[in-house]
Amino acid sequence: MGLLDYVTATSLDEDYAHVSRQQTGDAAERRTGRAGVAAMVALGLFGVLVATAAVQTSRNAGADERGREELVSQIRARSAQLDARRAQVDDLRTEIDGLQSDYLSATSQGRSLSDRMNRLGVLTGASAVTGPGVRVVVDDAPNATSAKQQVLDKDLQKLVNGLWESGAEAIAINGHRLTNLSAIRHAGSAITVNYVSLKRPYEVEAIGDPDSMPARFVETEHGAEWLDLQSLYGLQLEMTSEESLRLPAATRVALRNATTRRTP
Repeated sequence: MGLLDYVTATSLDEDYAHVSRQQTGDAAERRTGRAGVAAMVALGLFGVLVATAAVQTSRNAGADERGREELVSQIRARSAQLDARRAQVDDLRTEIDGLQSDYLSATSQGRSLSDRMNRLGVLTGASAVTGPGVRVVVDDAPNATSAKQQVLDKDLQKLVNGLWESGAEAIAINGHRLTNLSAIRHAGSAITVNYVSLKRPYEVEAIGDPDSMPARFVETEHGAEWLDLQSLYGLQLEMTSEESLRLPAATRVALRNATTRRTP
């Protein structure tokens, strides 16, 4: 090795080199220590955030539960008030009917008017009615896979019209009395009667002569169409004669009147 190269290579004393290496290691250790402290601080802050979020969530859950319980309590209170109002309305209606009956029965003219009102109440659906008749239960075909195998609104319309033609005096579907203004229609996925959705199977009660109505129904055009629905698509229909049926009064009765226009 040349002199210049030797001086260059050994210009740093071994003691100085040792001290330099020691200082370098200390610096690395300090950097490692600072990184560890920073990591611990970050973990601590994360833990505080998690704890704060948990406490806040617990508080919110408690508030939501209290709010739900208060809402349920209000609904129950309002339902109780509504039931009380309905009971009061029923009592008033009973009292009015009693007073009206007493007033009309006092005179012959009143009794005649009362009989006429009773007849009109039965025909219009404004009055409840009791008597013999037939009960018809219809339903979809077993394991129905298409609309043709399901009872549609037009099928119930055919059934009701056939019963009217057979001599029915009053009809109700699933407990809903039919009037001249009743509509049987599809609304969404359900059939509605008097704007109330029905569930299958559909039970149709008709007051009339239980001995003649079944045979007369089959002879009608709508009865024949229902026989086709049974044989072609598997729709179910079961008609039974009943000695006593009670049909409720219609809940929505609109009074309408008309006058004959006189020509000069």
